[in-house]
Amino acid sequence: MFKSYFISDFFEGGLKPTHFHINRLEDMPPLPQRIKSPHKHRFYEVILMRSGRMLQNVDYDEYTVTGRNLFFISQGQLHFWSKTEKENFSGYRLMFTEDFFLIGQPDNQFLFELIYLDNVYQTPLLTIPESSKQIFEYFYLMHQEFNRTDCNEHALRALLFLVLSETQRLANANRDSPSSKAQVLIFKQFVQLMERQFTQKWSVEQYAQVLHTTPRQLNRVLREVANQNFSSMLHNRLCLEAKRLLNLTGLTVNQISEHLGFEDPAYFSRFFKKNTHLSPLDFRKQSVQ
Repeated sequence: MFKSYFISDFFEGGLKPTHFHINRLEDMPPLPQRIKSPHKHRFYEVILMRSGRMLQNVDYDEYTVTGRNLFFISQGQLHFWSKTEKENFSGYRLMFTEDFFLIGQPDNQFLFELIYLDNVYQTPLLTIPESSKQIFEYFYLMHQEFNRTDCNEHALRALLFLVLSETQRLANANRDSPSSKAQVLIFKQFVQLMERQFTQKWSVEQYAQVLHTTPRQLNRVLREVANQNFSSMLHNRLCLEAKRLLNLTGLTVNQISEHLGFEDPAYFSRFFKKNTHLSPLDFRKQSVQ
């Protein structure tokens, strides 16, 4: 399986364990040899691109990040940098843990209510309109504060709160009909529940019952927040897990089929090919090339 890393693991030379770091992309150190790519994070990472171009891969989807883009990598997502020329980068890389942010934060639900974090169904790429300048100013001030000899963590948390709040505004402005806080909460609760139950083939009625809502209302929330219905979200989650198992383990297709709750391996193979346009064995071959 892929290893999960802390922030300090990304820096050569004994950086002390830390829950927060920000650096300019222009000054970003090379990836230490101990970091195996692809990998997972035990923290959140936000990349703000002012100029340049990079390729990022998250959960087997590749994204082109260019100037005036924000890019998010949440905890537990499978991530690696695709081949990228780093000479022309301009912007910032921000890394922080949930614990760092929540110290002194009266609203312990704040991160959970953000639509762009811990949401594999939301694109991790956000374009910043020309009219928006605040996000660049907040990152600049955060970087300045972080590099002061008398750096104040309370100031960093306040600036981080501004960054996350402004990003939520940008994410809402980028949607035809922004989701309400109540919808996002139900959606995130559904995602957490599905992470535990997606191999059990629960019906939408069973999910709705646990979440104290109706199947109709749950499907409405899923369409509003993720532009998907219950079936498509379940299928996507099963395919993602199948990809991880094909890529990370030596399990046979029959074993993976059984692990994911499919009684018929042939049906699993047809399901996987319908959703990915590759057979399980062809995907495995492609992923090791």
